[in-house]
Amino acid sequence: MDEIRLLQQPPSKDEANAKTLSLLNTRIPNWNALMHLEGFEDWVLAAEEETNSLNNELATSTSNLSKEKAAVVDATTTTVTAAQDAALARHILSDDLSALSEELVSSREHGLGQPTLLEDLEALHRNLKGLQHVQQYVRVIQQALSLSAAAIDQFKASQKQKEVTAASLSKYVELQDFTKKVAVLCKESISTPGSGSESLGLVGFLNSVRNHTWSSLKTLLFEELIACAEKLKWPGAVDWLSTPVEDRQLFVAAFLKLLSLQEIGDSFPIEPGDDSDVKSGVYPLQALAQPVSARFKYHFDGQRETNRIDKPEWYFTHILNIIHQHRGFMETTIQTVLNSTKYKTINAQREFTRTLFPILAKKLKRSMPDLLQNSALLAHTIYQAIVFDTQVKEDGFALTGTLQPSGSESGDWEGVSDVILGRKEWFDAWLEGERLFAEAQYDEVVHSPDAWQLIDDGALSGEDATATTDLRPTNSARRIKALFEQIADRYKPLPKFNHRAQFLIEIQVSILEHYHTRISGSLDAFETLTSSLMRAVPGALAGQVGHQYDTRRLTSGVDGLQRLIKAFVSARWITIAMQNWGEQLFYLELWKEINDRASLREKARGHMSLPNPTPDSVVEGTLFDELIAQYDTLTARSEDLIVQHVVSETDSALRPHVASPWTTASEEGSVLPSTLLVPVTALQQQLAFISTILPATSVTILYRRICSSISSFLVERMVLQHSRSKLAVTDSAVLTAEYSLWIECSRQAVGKLVRKIDPPWQRLKEAATVLNMEQDNYLELVRAAWDGNETAFEQTCEKFGISSFTQREMRQALRLRSDCPR
Repeated sequence: MDEIRLLQQPPSKDEANAKTLSLLNTRIPNWNALMHLEGFEDWVLAAEEETNSLNNELATSTSNLSKEKAAVVDATTTTVTAAQDAALARHILSDDLSALSEELVSSREHGLGQPTLLEDLEALHRNLKGLQHVQQYVRVIQQALSLSAAAIDQFKASQKQKEVTAASLSKYVELQDFTKKVAVLCKESISTPGSGSESLGLVGFLNSVRNHTWSSLKTLLFEELIACAEKLKWPGAVDWLSTPVEDRQLFVAAFLKLLSLQEIGDSFPIEPGDDSDVKSGVYPLQALAQPVSARFKYHFDGQRETNRIDKPEWYFTHILNIIHQHRGFMETTIQTVLNSTKYKTINAQREFTRTLFPILAKKLKRSMPDLLQNSALLAHTIYQAIVFDTQVKEDGFALTGTLQPSGSESGDWEGVSDVILGRKEWFDAWLEGERLFAEAQYDEVVHSPDAWQLIDDGALSGEDATATTDLRPTNSARRIKALFEQIADRYKPLPKFNHRAQFLIEIQVSILEHYHTRISGSLDAFETLTSSLMRAVPGALAGQVGHQYDTRRLTSGVDGLQRLIKAFVSARWITIAMQNWGEQLFYLELWKEINDRASLREKARGHMSLPNPTPDSVVEGTLFDELIAQYDTLTARSEDLIVQHVVSETDSALRPHVASPWTTASEEGSVLPSTLLVPVTALQQQLAFISTILPATSVTILYRRICSSISSFLVERMVLQHSRSKLAVTDSAVLTAEYSLWIECSRQAVGKLVRKIDPPWQRLKEAATVLNMEQDNYLELVRAAWDGNETAFEQTCEKFGISSFTQREMRQALRLRSDCPR
């Protein structure tokens, strides 16, 4: 555009004048040049001609420019108009394209608008296909229902016959064959996408039609048999011999007729998973169970007073009475009829008993929603169910001789209780209720005011008295043992070892662990109260524990000893109980099952208080070995604290004595110091208290440990450390007199239970012997202690009956006499 505007501008006169002047100056620089210039006029004429030519060209160009400019403007205007029209057409096409696109996009993507034509066509196609399938299914179902109705009508028409024949079931056979054919076709069509579930549903419906048809055929004969049985006063007691012969014959005929129907039914091939008729039992006995079920519902499913959820024993007893009431009729009349058929291997009494179990199972299932709201009622119902199962088994019931295959690994009947116990969530609810009940009982035991009181000798039963070797337990220990056995009694009848193991691990073992922790905590508290800080600051914890008196009274003297003995006997009592439990057949079998089964082994390995089970052929040890070891450790700890307590009390009382000078012997003999009376009395009181509580074995062990420690303390302080200074030769018999006093004190305290009093005091006795030797013997022992070798020293000591002193200790002991030459 700039170039066009530049070309449209007129020529510049100044620029032309300057250019002309420059040209003239170049060719005619001066006047002389002009005068001598040749062809000047020709040059001027040529310039004028060129100017005229250029002017003509300028005029022509100007004219052409105007024309071209007008043409360009016209062309531009036309182009702009065409462009505007094209833009408008583009927008119109874009809108049309968008509308067409929206019509092609599914309305389901945005949830707005109407479905597209394609979608309408696809939906109509699917509906048409579905209607075709429905039409096919309806035809199949119509055919099946028609065959079902024809089979029932055919069977009704032949019902007057004495027995059931295959001809009377021909329509049912057609129904069965039709069902199989449809099942095969549906199985082949399952591979077609989208047809699997519908095919399976059709097959299931046809199977239900077939089963319902068979049930209808059975019902026709059931009604006939029940009508005949009512003439025998069924479900009441049947007096077969007093019944008219005609009624008996009609009953037997109806009974055999049902058996013939079942025999024909048994000849039909059973599809996988379709064994309900087999499991339900012998047809005639099923029919006889129906009046029993109706009477049961009347009493225990309606609004009558007999229908009480808190009295499950009522309906269990009702069924037991039915079983007992008809035992004779089943074992004689019914068994005789069965023996004449192919079902002669069936035990009539057992099979009839089994047909009554579903009545109880339905009742239990209907009661479970209410029972789950009340753990006590649930536990009571399960207990009554277990009692019922036990009673039925004791009456001779077993799955042998029935049509029911064994339901457990052992081949035994699992019982009616398995209706509840076999369902995990129901069993867990019962287990949780039992656990909470056991914990509440445990809390009541350990928090009872008399929980830690020792039981009188006459309060123990004969079994407890013999099983615990005359050990007097605390009330809590005896009640914990009783609680443990009470829990065991509740789950011992359970048929499955898995359930038994859960009770053992989650409830019984837990109680023993809690009690162990309780006793251990009491020993911890005792050690805390008897620590050096507590002895240094009496009553330091009084305000913390809520007492306003010196806490040393809780841990000193006989009171403190009594607390330790209570912990000792409680732990020992439970230990002995566990040893006895471990040898019982019930726990031995349970421990063997835990070792044999992988699932039970995993449960046991997850519990630290049970031994590590191993799948060995020979199971060693008992179920309670780990807990026994823990309680043995607790018993040993309490025994150590008893010894430590008595020794500490006696040693404290002996401090004034071992620091006092030796007494001087009089003409009448050695005089015992008054400082010895307090420790001797303290020891005698505590030993006497121990002997009144513990059995002879425990008393003997404690006596030897206590007195051995006291004897060593006396020898160490008085003889080896010379805490009472030198001993004059004339007073050498004082230590012998003191030894005799200790022996007499011990004999009065524990002489009735401990046969040998002297051995714990051997070291003190030998020290007294050394100090009270005659001069010659004394000097001989001095020479052996200082001048002899080890062998000579031992021989000399053996000569004088001394064995508990080393050569170095003997030198210290000999220096105690004032006449020692070394």
